[in-house]
Amino acid sequence: MRIYALTGGATGIGAAIKQRLLANGHQVIVVDVTDADIIADLSTADGRQRAIDDIHERAPDGLDGLITCAGLGSHIPDRGLVTRVIYFG
Repeated sequence: MRIYALTGGATGIGAAIKQRLLANGHQVIVVDVTDADIIADLSTADGRQRAIDDIHERAPDGLDGLITCAGLGSHIPDRGLVTRVIYFG
């Protein structure tokens, strides 16, 4: 069993990746703004730091992988928010 952290795992592609990893017997720590193991707003520096701290607490010996699927669609008018989530989250 391997341990993965997955951002954006509550819906969409991230949720599908989570299901595949779980089906293969891996542990998945999901980070998202809703319906996740770790609730964190990755658009903020505080949210990103909280996610890192919580992941470290849940996997003190480290991760086998980090999958970054957090994102927002082009329908979101706040381009700064989209950029913060996609590039920094």
